[in-house]
Amino acid sequence: MILGGLITGVTAYLIALVLVYQFQRSFMYFPPAKYYSPVEAPLPEFEEIKFETAEGTYVTAWWSAPKDNAPVFMFFHGNGSAVYSNAHIFKDLLDQGYGIWSVGYPGYPGSTGKPSETAITSAAVEQYNLLKEKGYDGERIILYGTSLGSAIAVDVARKRSVSKIILEAPFYSMYHMVKLKMPIFAFKPLVKDKYENFDALQSLEVPMLWIHGDRDRVIPIGEGRRLFDGYAGPKESLVIPGGSHVNAWVSGGREQILEFAKN
Repeated sequence: MILGGLITGVTAYLIALVLVYQFQRSFMYFPPAKYYSPVEAPLPEFEEIKFETAEGTYVTAWWSAPKDNAPVFMFFHGNGSAVYSNAHIFKDLLDQGYGIWSVGYPGYPGSTGKPSETAITSAAVEQYNLLKEKGYDGERIILYGTSLGSAIAVDVARKRSVSKIILEAPFYSMYHMVKLKMPIFAFKPLVKDKYENFDALQSLEVPMLWIHGDRDRVIPIGEGRRLFDGYAGPKESLVIPGGSHVNAWVSGGREQILEFAKN
């Protein structure tokens, strides 16, 4: 009976492991159901930029040009957001004269395809290239990534020249997140989208601002602190007392973020 129970338990675990491996991206990406145009958002200052990626998917980004010679923010949203999310941040940045490129992801509202690390990061680099074609070089580009978007921002910074990078509620790597959330299934070779943020940051020397709420229950602050402590480039930190997940802007972070962007 003991042997039979052990075999049943092991079999159930292996079946669960296979299912988690097969459907893991559905646990990672949560695209909103509806797409809103800039007029519907309402953020009429933006125009839609629609393009075909190298993988054959169609992606929609949002673009609003800066005033005068102000920098451009490339904004990378989280796994449950979309190009139209974070409107409160966009409005403040536009009021300050900054340009904004809200990065579109394959498989998210306004775009076709399916989300994955390769698909999203490749599309993000293509959007950087489109921005550069408009005449904005790396010295005028600031990357701002929230949650999962922080990993996309790190990947773009690793591959292209940028002036600064802002990481709000970042994580060490996706494998480390699996260990935190689903430890019994934490086998690194089985993690499809690895997002090795710590390793990617080791090749960077651009000024970085790390932001994290000390009560973040989605991505614990320790994940972000390990990234910050291990970064050798110029860096600043902003810990939001009582802050939860990606609410830094409205919880006291706005002023320091804007100050970081200016200097």
